[in-house]
Amino acid sequence: MELEIENLTKQYGNKMAIQNVSCTLKPGVVGLLGANGAGKSTLMRMICGVMKPTSGTVRLGKYDVTDMGYRNLLGYLPQDFGYYPDFTGMEFLLYVAALKGLDKKTAKERSENLLEQVNLEKDAKRKVKTYSGGMKRRLRIAQTLLNDPKLIVLDEPTAGLDPKERVRFRHIFEQLGRCCIWKQVIRKRISSYILIVQVVQ
Repeated sequence: MELEIENLTKQYGNKMAIQNVSCTLKPGVVGLLGANGAGKSTLMRMICGVMKPTSGTVRLGKYDVTDMGYRNLLGYLPQDFGYYPDFTGMEFLLYVAALKGLDKKTAKERSENLLEQVNLEKDAKRKVKTYSGGMKRRLRIAQTLLNDPKLIVLDEPTAGLDPKERVRFRHIFEQLGRCCIWKQVIRKRISSYILIVQVVQ
């Protein structure tokens, strides 16, 4: 299964944000680097179906970006992500899992496993509003992986994190990438594609 982007264009009036981007991505980890205002987030939003392109297409295997089947394969972590502050970490994941159509048993199992993976299992019953910035970012990663995505898009996931938290995130990404490459040890919840967006000064 390949991610195919063909002649993707986004225009705002006379301003061209993205022009005729075409590429084919095979399973693995792909980093998208660029300065502020280069159009990275615009491209990611079109890949995720959040923003409609002026022209061009995005496909994952047999699915077009507008298909529900495509969305079922997607895990998206935008730059800004809202929370219900009075939810606990576990309640938040169960809520997102319900929105993604997971049954209660699967939702509970995946939520518990992912909280352990991002080192939040001991804080699962704490309210999200008491979490540090780094803990909230880890919770974001967990919700991104809930629906067993084949395509994960992370938009500046380490922005604003301290060095210790950045190292933690790097280990998580390295593990995801390793599982993508070595198919024999892949887990069901691990993606085939990971797109990571970072700003270059």
